[in-house]
Amino acid sequence: MKLVNMRNLLSAALLAAGIAAVALVQVSARAASPPAREPLETRVQRIEDRAEIERLLMEYGRSLDNRDFVTYSNLFASNGEWTGSLGTYRGPAAIQAAMQKSFATAADIPKGTNYHLLTNAIIDINGDRATAESKWAFVMLEEKKPPQIAFAGRYEDTLIRENGQWKFLRRVAKAAREVAVAAPGSTPAR
Repeated sequence: MKLVNMRNLLSAALLAAGIAAVALVQVSARAASPPAREPLETRVQRIEDRAEIERLLMEYGRSLDNRDFVTYSNLFASNGEWTGSLGTYRGPAAIQAAMQKSFATAADIPKGTNYHLLTNAIIDINGDRATAESKWAFVMLEEKKPPQIAFAGRYEDTLIRENGQWKFLRRVAKAAREVAVAAPGSTPAR
C-alpha cells in the first residue's frame, strides 16, 4: 500500500511539474513574440523621415564649412533657434546675420582648410516632430602638420516638418572641450 501511494504521489508531482513547465513555455513565447507590426506605409515613412533628417544634419555641416550662410540659415524653421557659444538667435535672418558676423573675422582662412565632422546621430521621430543628438568636431588643417581637432561637442536638436521639409526648430551646440592648437597665446579660428 505504501508503494502504491508513493507511486501516486510521484505521478501527481510529475504531472504538476509538467503542467507548470508547459504554462511557463506558453508565457515565455507570448512575452518573446514581437508586438503587432506597424503598417508598411508607416514604417516606410519613418525610414524616409530618418534619411531626410540625416541629410539635414549633414547639410548643416556642409553649408557651414562652405560659408553658405543663406543655405545654412534656411535649414532652420521660420521660428527656429540656434544656441551656442555665440549666443542665441531666432529665425533664419538672425541666424544668418550671426554666422556672417562670426565668420567675418575668419575671412583670411581659405575655405576647405577647416571642416566639421558630424557623427553618432541618434534620431527619434514622432509624427511631424523629432529629436536628435549627435557629436561634432571642428578640424583645423595647418601646413605640414596632421589635422588637429580644435573644438568638439554635441548637438541637441528639436526638429519639425515645416512645409513638407524637416528643419531645425531648436539646435543647441554644446562644446565639450576646446583644445588650443595654434601657437601659445593665439586664438584658433572656428
